[in-house]
This record gives sequence, C-alpha cells and structure tokens, in this order.
Amino acid sequence: MSVAKQTTVCPYCKEQIAAGASKCKHCQSELNKVDSKKSRFAKYNTFRNGFLTGVLFTIVLIILGYFTFK
Repeated sequence: MSVAKQTTVCPYCKEQIAAGASKCKHCQSELNKVDSKKSRFAKYNTFRNGFLTGVLFTIVLIILGYFTFK
C-alpha cells in the first residue's frame, strides 16, 4: 500500500516541497508568512533599504570631512 505524497512549489526557489511544509528544505524560507506579493519581497526590501541608508551616510560623512579639513 503506497501513500501518494502531495507536493507544492516553493514560492521563493521554485523547488518541489511537501504540501504542508512551513519551511522550504532547499532555501530555508518560512512559507507560512506568504500571503501577498508585498510580504514575499519583504526580506529583500529590508536589506536594500539598509544598504542604501549606509551608502547615503557614508557620502554625507565624506562631504562633511571634506569641508571640515579643507
């Protein structure tokens, strides 16, 4: 007697996973949080916003240092 394993596709890495999985075994993404496209890309936006803030802060420091030690 065999049991048919139901699978679905991970929305992040597009690999086959078990239908009731809460975490992808391939990319380790949490699957129970996926409700809309906005939450799907939330982890990317957080890094991008932090990176751009750091770049902007560095540019401001360079400009302030230039005018201070000119």
